[in-house]
Amino acid sequence: MTHIAPETFDALRQRIRDRFSDLSPHLQRIARASLEAPNSFALNTTPVIAESLGIQPSTLIRFAKEFGYTGFSDLQKVFRQRLIEGNADIREQVLEHDRDAVPGDVKADLGQCIAAHLESLKSLEKDCDLDALNKAVQVLRGARHIYIAGLRRSRPIADYLHYCLLRGERSCSLLDFAGGMAGPQIATLANDDILFAIAFSPYSKHVVDAVLDAHVSGRRIVCLTDRSESPLARYAEVSLLLGADTASRLQPISGAVALIQTLAEGVTRP
Repeated sequence: MTHIAPETFDALRQRIRDRFSDLSPHLQRIARASLEAPNSFALNTTPVIAESLGIQPSTLIRFAKEFGYTGFSDLQKVFRQRLIEGNADIREQVLEHDRDAVPGDVKADLGQCIAAHLESLKSLEKDCDLDALNKAVQVLRGARHIYIAGLRRSRPIADYLHYCLLRGERSCSLLDFAGGMAGPQIATLANDDILFAIAFSPYSKHVVDAVLDAHVSGRRIVCLTDRSESPLARYAEVSLLLGADTASRLQPISGAVALIQTLAEGVTRP
């Protein structure tokens, strides 16, 4: 379920109650705490809430996604809005909390960022589908030219793959979304060319359209995405899956970069 319209706390509370029995034990623990102590969910950070519940921060993200939110920070806005609309004293407490949080604790922020990157890398090491990775290497090695598509968070990942392939003297191009030439580029794909598309939820419409255009034209596609149900994986010959389930508000790309570097090493090896 994709959550689009802003939701009131009462509406969210009812949804949590309705689905409580279907949740896993860990998610039930979060659901129970969210209804019993909503103020804590509004004012505390993800690591603090996770520690108080005895769970991993990533479990809070899974809980948020279970109810259609892209991450825990989006879900937390519902709890914060409840406080802001409650009364003037609590509203000032929330605003003061925000003001105090603006400068931040740089050391703590650095530690959280490093932890998020380590979590991403450990997840890659544990869950990487080596058969799919090997197949992607073989498919790309046989390509005459590799076209690379990636926007938003995926753009630096696409740029890095482009850089790695050029350093390995492989023929490749980035799709020119900014110049509006991605469509014509897709139209020029030959039978022995490959489109390598990168996108994570929420998937960039331009990248999804490029994948669909390539599919309709009967061209080969390899993708890096977050789940087998993604609109990229649906049409790809090979899908490299990399979850985006960390506690960081800005999802780290370290796992994706490590995967891309491994892929490029295989593709450019003499």
